[in-house]
Amino acid sequence: MPNRESQRTGKWRSVIGELRRRYLDALLSGAEDEAERVVREAIDAGAPETVIDADVIGAAMQIIGDMWESGAITVADEHLATEISVRVLMLQRETFRSARRRAGAPVLLLGIQGEQHTLGLQMAASILMHAGYRVIMLGGDLPLDELPAAIDRHRPAVVGLTATMPSTVEQLTEAIEGVLHHAPGAGVIVGGSGAPDSFPAFAGVVACRHVGDAVELTDGLLHRSALN
Repeated sequence: MPNRESQRTGKWRSVIGELRRRYLDALLSGAEDEAERVVREAIDAGAPETVIDADVIGAAMQIIGDMWESGAITVADEHLATEISVRVLMLQRETFRSARRRAGAPVLLLGIQGEQHTLGLQMAASILMHAGYRVIMLGGDLPLDELPAAIDRHRPAVVGLTATMPSTVEQLTEAIEGVLHHAPGAGVIVGGSGAPDSFPAFAGVVACRHVGDAVELTDGLLHRSALN
């Protein structure tokens, strides 16, 4: 049976030629958004940064250069393609830097004692795992006196709490204090309909108003931790 890594390798190898063609088409039409989309698809398919550089962006730019030399496109066309590729390369570098920074960093997700609504937490877990984080999902209704042991065991870089019910909202401050006491360097994300918009009394604690923001917020907290 092929392992997961070989499956990812097979996936990008099977699509790299098509991605190169689409990237070239995007350059010729001046469509920067499509050029960015193609590179993101290559990344999502598991293609290494060096392969995207050489076999998608570099190969397409070689064709652009040949077309300019033969008179098939103008100098302006070649300059536009170059500028698009420079910006796309910058985007790609940042994407891979973020992935390396995540590199399996542990994120602990839980609903505090009494919290039964964990659908948003499950959605955040899926998004964060896809982004490269190592997610430890403890589910809902975790007693506060069990939180220290969970933190000591898993050593999370970021802890995500959810609070949607009045009883759990009342316990938020105690839960946050418990996290910061046992993991002083960790960041904390609080989501759920009952969470306040901000936490002025705590550094490194942020509110998540939409599950789609989970990766961006986690990245920000991880970056903050690296700077401390």
